Amino acid sequence: MRYFTVLLLLFPFIEIYTLISVGGSIGAFNSVLLIIITGALGLFLLRNQGLKALLTLRSRETAFEPTPDNILKNLFTPIGGFFLLIPGFLTDILGLLILLPPTRIIIIGYIFSKLTPVRRGREDYQQKDDWIEGEYKKDK
Repeated sequence: MRYFTVLLLLFPFIEIYTLISVGGSIGAFNSVLLIIITGALGLFLLRNQGLKALLTLRSRETAFEPTPDNILKNLFTPIGGFFLLIPGFLTDILGLLILLPPTRIIIIGYIFSKLTPVRRGREDYQQKDDWIEGEYKKDK
């Protein structure tokens, strides 16, 4: 969590530096035009695909299996569109990575690996000696 806070504080400065660097390379007009195009694409995806994903979650209650991966797949489309809507090249790259299916699977796998507890070490898998397995027969 400590790294997330530092990254959240440094992110605007990194984004501005990237905007200035790209603007120096391809020109100010081209970089502004690229930001406007990705913003329009993000707005389109957020409006169409995001609402479609939310309606899919709501309408197919019986056919849709609410597993965590299905829910995350349907919720990642609006999140990716939102990142494309934010002006800046790093957020655009992050939005595209979220929207592309191969990288979305990698990101969802990373999130699951951080959220699910993982047992490490051999001692976690050993059972305590509280139970003794066996059979018994009741004599009359």
